[in-house]
Amino acid sequence: MYAYKKSMKIAAVLAGVFVVFCIAGFVHVSSFAPDDGVDHFSKLQAQGVPMKYATRIANPVDHICVFGDIDAVAWTIPSGPPAYLFDPSGKLVDFTLDVGDSSTFQDDYAVHAGTNMTIAEVAARFGTAKATRP
Repeated sequence: MYAYKKSMKIAAVLAGVFVVFCIAGFVHVSSFAPDDGVDHFSKLQAQGVPMKYATRIANPVDHICVFGDIDAVAWTIPSGPPAYLFDPSGKLVDFTLDVGDSSTFQDDYAVHAGTNMTIAEVAARFGTAKATRP
């Protein structure tokens, strides 16, 4: 009987740790989603979303895909970084929290083909001075 109670306590603790891990992961990853009203590159930057690099893509023409910093979410084991698609004026067109899991995002926008840019170059292009990451 004692072994059964001990096993149940261990199982309850492990289940509790798993639930806390899942909740913490959800809260952390959801911090990469644009807040309500964030519809431009400058607003996403002001929100403090970690950005690592960007690609100017050809489909749609002259759009820029900015990739988030996957190192910031590595402990949640994503298959790819967050990605944000901006039109030529800097307006946020679409985003995904895990580009590796979003084949539609990858295929529709060809985000992995194009000209690489730094976040500073994107900020300069859209008229924002602050660069989250070089």
